[in-house]
Formats: sequence, C-alpha cells, structure tokens
Amino acid sequence: MSALTVAAPTSVRTRVVLVLLATLLLHALLLEQVHRTLIGAEGDHDEVVPLSARLLPPPAPPAPPPPAAAPRPVTRPRVPAAPPAPVAAAPAPVETALPGAFGEAPAAAQEPPPAAEPAAPEPATPEPAPAPVAEAEAEDFEATGATLRSALSGLPSLPTALPASARYVYRTTNSEIRLATGTTTVDWTLAADGRYRLRMTTVALGLTVLELDSQGGVGEFGLAPERYTETRARRSPEAANFDWAGRRLTFSAKTHERPLVEGAQDRISFQIQLMLLGQARPEWFRRGATTVMPMAGRDDVTIYRFRSTGRESTQTGAGPMDAVRIERITSRETEARIEVWLVPALNWLPVRMRFTDRLGRVTESVLEAQPAS
Repeated sequence: MSALTVAAPTSVRTRVVLVLLATLLLHALLLEQVHRTLIGAEGDHDEVVPLSARLLPPPAPPAPPPPAAAPRPVTRPRVPAAPPAPVAAAPAPVETALPGAFGEAPAAAQEPPPAAEPAAPEPATPEPAPAPVAEAEAEDFEATGATLRSALSGLPSLPTALPASARYVYRTTNSEIRLATGTTTVDWTLAADGRYRLRMTTVALGLTVLELDSQGGVGEFGLAPERYTETRARRSPEAANFDWAGRRLTFSAKTHERPLVEGAQDRISFQIQLMLLGQARPEWFRRGATTVMPMAGRDDVTIYRFRSTGRESTQTGAGPMDAVRIERITSRETEARIEVWLVPALNWLPVRMRFTDRLGRVTESVLEAQPAS
C-alpha cells in the first residue's frame, strides 16, 4: 500500500515535468522560428512579401469601402475645385432658377442667344418705318433723257412756269474779302418763241468780278443751253458750245469734246432748271432724295448730284423764308461744293447760294429783296 502510494505521486510529478519540458521546448522552437523570420526577412523577401502581400490583398478587397469613403472626400475637394467646370453646369440650374424667380431681369442679362430670335421680330417691326425712309432717302432722280421729259410733262406749259422777264438781286460776300461786299444781279428774259437769255453779273468795289451768260431755248427737257460764256476779271471769255444736232459739247479753251445728253445744263442755267423741277416734281427734293444733273463749265462737263437736306428756315434780305436746302455730293475734298436754298412759295426760286472752291474759299449770295410779282 505504501509503495503504491509513493509511486503514484512520482508518476504524476514525472508527467508534470514532462509537460513543462514540452512546453518550454515548444516556446523555444517558436522563439527560434520568430528569430529566423525576423533575421531572414531581407533574404526571404520573396517568401515573406508574397505572404504579407497575399494576406494584404484579401483585406484590400474589403478595403475598397474605406477607399470608397476616401474618394468621397476626394470628390468633395473636386466639387469645390470643380466649380470652374460646374460653372458651366451650375449656371444651367441657376438660369432656370433665375428666370423663374426674377423673370425678365435675368433673362435679359443671360439670354442673348434666345434674344436673337425675339430680336429678329423687334427690328423687323420698327424697320418697316425706317426702311421706306431709307429707300426714299437713297432714291436718285435722273434729270436727263426720258425721265426728265416725263417729269416735266406734269407742267401745263413750260413757258408759263417761268416769268417772261425778271431781275433778282443778291448780296454777295467772299471769305477772303470780308470788309467789302458785292452785288450779284441775275437778269432773265424769255421770248414768245421759247428762246431765253440768262445773265449773272457780280460787281464788287465798282469792278465786275464775274460775268456768266447762258443762251438757248426752252423745250420738253426744260432749258436747253446753246452757248455758255464765262468771263472773270482780267481774263478773256471762255465758252462751252452745246451742239444738240451733233449731240456733242465743245469748248473754246480745250480741244476735247464731250457727249451731250438732254437735260445737260451750264453753271447758271441749272438754277432755272431747278425751279422747273421743283414745280413739276417736288418729291424729287424731299429730304434725302438726290437729283442727278450733267453740268458744263468753261472747259469740261461734270455730273452733279444734288442731295436734299429737307426744309429749313433761311434768312434773306426780305426776311426769313421757308426753303429746301440742296447740296452737291462730292467724292473728293478738292471738288467744289455748291449749296442752294430753294423757296417753294416763290416757284422754287434760289434765294441763297453758297460756293466753296477746292481751296476752301467761300462765296455766298443771298436774295436782297422780295422779287416783284
């Protein structure tokens, strides 16, 4: 009994010792393995990293949810940074909101493209009014040929539209001789056979400065000059000859010839021709309209375009008069400028004339007294 009693504790102790030894050995082996793993980490990178890499990727797939959270913050910075890009997209909602909230104010500021469509009707609505005006202002009337004959056919009789005789006196000034004034006298006679004589003389300081003379006939085209003579102080007379049979213009001072068309005038007869046109076709002198007329001088012929600037009041020696002002349209500054004020109440008589030469010198003649009726 005693032997068995002693043996039993000994076997238990042995087992306990063995268990302890096994436990220590196992710990030693584990520590050795850990030590080898730490030391051989660099050399065994192919084995260690794959293990860790393989272990990490599996968690990485679940990790996308955290990265998904990371993109969200990333998209948040993009959203604030993106306003430049969304500015294009952001206005879209803003535009739809502003018109709904503020109506026409934002629409007017933000709707140039849409406004283009309404703008078409808007100009189209006001333009009908300006359009006819623009057409009327741009309209040219040729005071020659068949057009001229048709225009003057409205007069009952050309001779009765003009006085048998008349004298018009004008006060003349010159920009270079401001202290002295001159007198310009226009004498007109019309014979029963339709022959006319028109003479203009300008006298200053007792001297004849300029003398213009036009002779010819009155027919279905109005005045038809035959000879125009121009005499200036201390110069010999120079003439332009109208050969209606040969349809040519010749000049005493030049050897060249020019074609001659019905309605061509000279530098003094054009004033009487304007009186006929005003009586026959007053619409030719509405504001903006242009009358085209060939005009011969002492050595050549030029196409003159007279544009009407409309009605205005002009001061004369007989008081203010309601006149229609016309001016020559020039293409170069060196061309002479002509302005004429016609008074419809006086059968479209020129009551004021202003000539500006290519050097800028101005000569102006203003009717001195009411012509006798």
